[in-house]
Amino acid sequence: MQFKKLFVLASMATLLLQSAYAQEVPADPTDISPLLIGERIPESTVKDPDGNVQSLQELISEQATVLIFYRGGWCPYCNKHLAELQAVEQDILDMGYQILAISPDAPEQLKTTMDKNELTYSLFSDNDLKVTKAFGLAFQAPDRYQKMLFKASAAQNPGELPVPAVFVLDKEGTILFEYINPNYDSRMSGKMLRAVLESLQD
Repeated sequence: MQFKKLFVLASMATLLLQSAYAQEVPADPTDISPLLIGERIPESTVKDPDGNVQSLQELISEQATVLIFYRGGWCPYCNKHLAELQAVEQDILDMGYQILAISPDAPEQLKTTMDKNELTYSLFSDNDLKVTKAFGLAFQAPDRYQKMLFKASAAQNPGELPVPAVFVLDKEGTILFEYINPNYDSRMSGKMLRAVLESLQD
């Protein structure tokens, strides 16, 4: 009887925690609370296209980084943005930065996106959206997206999307600049990004 009582209490506590956690992810993308300029990014892991787990801190410690969060390879606005970044990648490399891009897509989906857009920079999977949540970018996806997101994430996506974002990080993981727009069809142009990076070097 005592064991059953403890089990019920533990179950109730789990449900309360899950409910509280769900409330932390807003339903409206305008209600997110992202990390701010000057803050250091949290310890995080992502998966590469082969499914290998990588430390985000180790990846950015190699070089100052332009870190992109995008919705997925299924999103035409994201594909256009990824291709635009590819067009200015060499300029970004010349200024001493690397480009890394993260989405809720499963690792195997990343290769398709890279091939489709002829990308030479690295894409990573956050298909359980733990990194997206840690950055404060996650919101609850509309119902019409649920089935597609579940499939694209290899059944790992809890029904959420990232607000598209651009972060500029130093090698310690400190945010030097960010562009975050809840309107998913409005993205930071490659030309504007290049100007921002140039201004950070002044």
